[in-house]
Amino acid sequence: MRATPQTLMLNLQHAAYQSTPGAPIKDYGPQGEGPMGQYMRPTTEAEAEQRRPDFERLSAEMRERDPGTYAAWAADFEFWRAGDLSVRMPSVDAYAERDEDGLRIFRDHHLVNTREIATWFHYGEQKAFVWKCVRCGFTGHDVVLIGGPICESGA
Repeated sequence: MRATPQTLMLNLQHAAYQSTPGAPIKDYGPQGEGPMGQYMRPTTEAEAEQRRPDFERLSAEMRERDPGTYAAWAADFEFWRAGDLSVRMPSVDAYAERDEDGLRIFRDHHLVNTREIATWFHYGEQKAFVWKCVRCGFTGHDVVLIGGPICESGA
């Protein structure tokens, strides 16, 4: 039985993150904090290499089943992978609804990833990419978009 598109997107997201050397992951040990000794550490080259086959397999399936979503996400993913890994990785499903130009659509906004980084205060000091609507100029990261207005330019 094939996974649903949503499950495929989530699995690809997870495999992409785990196959990236240096991506921060939770671990546990005496150097950590709290009763379980939790701490953050970078993914090692060996761990990333172990996950690479899953990433390649899921990427191929996503390219086959939804090439537009994959292409839109892959460019921003590669930009993230080559840069600051403390920035929140672009979500695969964020690219699932697109306009005729391949721009992400959310709350009627037609969004382009500016590749600028803003602090996401809602979850500590996490950083995220900033999106900009090409129709009305509204900008913000995902939390701002979720709570923000519907595009003023209308559909």
